[in-house]
Amino acid sequence: MIMGLGIRKNRKITLSDMEPHVHSFLPHENKVNKIYNWLSSWIKLSLECGKISPYDLLPTKADLACHISVSQGTVQSVYRLLEDAGFVESKQRLGTYIKDPRLKKSLDKLTSKRELAIEVIKKHILENGYQIGDRITSARSIARKTGLPNSTVRFAITSLMTSGILYKKQNIFILKSIDFSCQNIELKTLVEKVADSMQQYIKEELEPGEKLPSSVVLKEKFNVSLKTIHDAIKILSKEGLLYSRRGQYGTIVLGDHNRTKEDYYYEKIEKNIRQYIIETCQIGDKLPSIKEFAQMYKTSEKTVKKSLNNLSEEGYLTFTRGRYGGTFVMDIPQPTAEAYKWLALNSDYKLD
Repeated sequence: MIMGLGIRKNRKITLSDMEPHVHSFLPHENKVNKIYNWLSSWIKLSLECGKISPYDLLPTKADLACHISVSQGTVQSVYRLLEDAGFVESKQRLGTYIKDPRLKKSLDKLTSKRELAIEVIKKHILENGYQIGDRITSARSIARKTGLPNSTVRFAITSLMTSGILYKKQNIFILKSIDFSCQNIELKTLVEKVADSMQQYIKEELEPGEKLPSSVVLKEKFNVSLKTIHDAIKILSKEGLLYSRRGQYGTIVLGDHNRTKEDYYYEKIEKNIRQYIIETCQIGDKLPSIKEFAQMYKTSEKTVKKSLNNLSEEGYLTFTRGRYGGTFVMDIPQPTAEAYKWLALNSDYKLD
């Protein structure tokens, strides 16, 4: 029996068991997507024919990465997708093992971030009357509209290129075909669905002031990865349902009367910098240094750096190194909390 799982000790799946492997990638191919499709199909077929059994252990990330000549980070992303899709589960000090497909999932079929981005792009193309040969909106604009990382949107665009819908010319993505339809899927990411389920759980099981169970416990309860749990907690914290502090304090459930709680201090600084950009800057302007902002707002350089990083993740700032480097404005924040805007692609908004 494997301690903590209550299951028999199954064998480790070897690399030779997993032939044929993915060994080569086309120039515009998404490695994570290709490896995930291969590995998820292999798991399904191998379970059906009895080649592998539930709870068999997959090769380590390092071994598989070395064998198919990709980075461990790429394999880690693949394993995380497999875990969120219900194919595998990871245990500390044990590894990643095959889940029993007969076990009922705790959540309905979920939409991955990449699938969400693909459908948003396709819907945007159809609704705005794009014609073959037109340039599409920038990846950064799509990322802002969906709240998805730029890397996820680029993966989605790569998938659309693979399927023949888009092609790339001089760092611009152009519509190649309009012979497609949008899937009728719920435009919610896995993280958002987990956040919804967690919110219902909190409402039914916990009182204001109580401590939220650990991320490991929530991971088991909602049958997703630790990162997904952490991201869901961030969503609920921004909505004012939870308040997280480092160390022994953990994450505390807030009552309705606490939803107007005082922001983290760095969030106050972030708001100040956001307002500074709105009032004084244009796209392309260089911001004051971290040290100058720290003196301006009488705070630490660490707090300013955290605030700038958050604004960069939202697509408003970019950082460059070197003698003429610094922090530059990429877009102007909206003065009110309105929906993310779509931006037409022009010379100022080219994709990398």
